[in-house]
Amino acid sequence: MDARVSLHCKKPVMKKIIVFIILWVVSMHYADAQTRVIKKGTKYDTIIVKHSTAKKPAKKPVAKPMVQEIVLPTPEFINQPYYYNNDGNKLIKLENASAELITKKKTLGIKGAKQFLSMDDPSSKIRFVSKKDIVFFIKTSGDVIDLTSYIKLYQFVPADQKREVTISSKEGLVTNKEEEKGKLIAFSVKMISKDNYMIQFTQNLEAGEYGFVWVKNMEQKEFTVFAFGIDWKSSD
Repeated sequence: MDARVSLHCKKPVMKKIIVFIILWVVSMHYADAQTRVIKKGTKYDTIIVKHSTAKKPAKKPVAKPMVQEIVLPTPEFINQPYYYNNDGNKLIKLENASAELITKKKTLGIKGAKQFLSMDDPSSKIRFVSKKDIVFFIKTSGDVIDLTSYIKLYQFVPADQKREVTISSKEGLVTNKEEEKGKLIAFSVKMISKDNYMIQFTQNLEAGEYGFVWVKNMEQKEFTVFAFGIDWKSSD
């Protein structure tokens, strides 16, 4: 009887102990959960790209620099050569001189004869300092077929305060040792436009005195010469 009562009295006590233990475990677990550091993951920003169907503005074409066309000058007078200044795109008049056609016979023709042109002053007042890319323009009346047959360029030689050039010579019975003066200069002609031509040279002109002469009528005793001189630069 006493043993049963004792056992019955202990059951409530055991229940209280069990409940206390359970509450204690739960409270400890909760405290541990509160003090635990929770590591957060890396945050990422989400960017929403809205798809647009609008067309991109067309690229403007790059404007090419305009090349200015050079209009070549035209000679004022016909049958008169002009020096072409390439730097200024302009024409320069040459010296307008007169030359006398002289015929000389050596020892009554035994040593032959020669014809030469002679004009005043040993040098021309119109001078150029460059020997390269020398170009002349000339305008004709339209009736000239072969310009090189009617106009000649001679290199004159200073002699006794004059400028002279041998046009033709004829050998005699006895050889004449006298040298000819000056020489004929070859050139080419290129048409620029109707009746306008460009005179060019295959070789550079030497320093000296020069003159264009119309030789269409060689029966004349006096000829018009369009003269000029060339002085080389010190750097040439």
